Amino acid sequence: MSNKAILQQAVAIFKERYPGLTAEAIICFIVASSLDTPTVGDVARAVGMTEPAAYQHISMLTASGAGLVALHNAGDGRNIISLSAAGEQLKALIDANVSA
Repeated sequence: MSNKAILQQAVAIFKERYPGLTAEAIICFIVASSLDTPTVGDVARAVGMTEPAAYQHISMLTASGAGLVALHNAGDGRNIISLSAAGEQLKALIDANVSA
């Protein structure tokens, strides 16, 4: 499966379950879910956004939005991203569909 096909499949899954999410928030989730102990800064660098812009999009994924991630202040200015149970389930669903 090509990278474009993988991304299209992942976006289709998101749009079916979370139609209000922006493309940027979806990309941030995909990147965060592929990193070990990601920070907002890590995601921002990976997707070519400023940290404030990435934070804004990731905030759409928190409990006050889609409920897919949690942000934890590391106490040193970093915000660590962790997947919620719903985020883990969505990651597993995407992984299963794009590897098929």
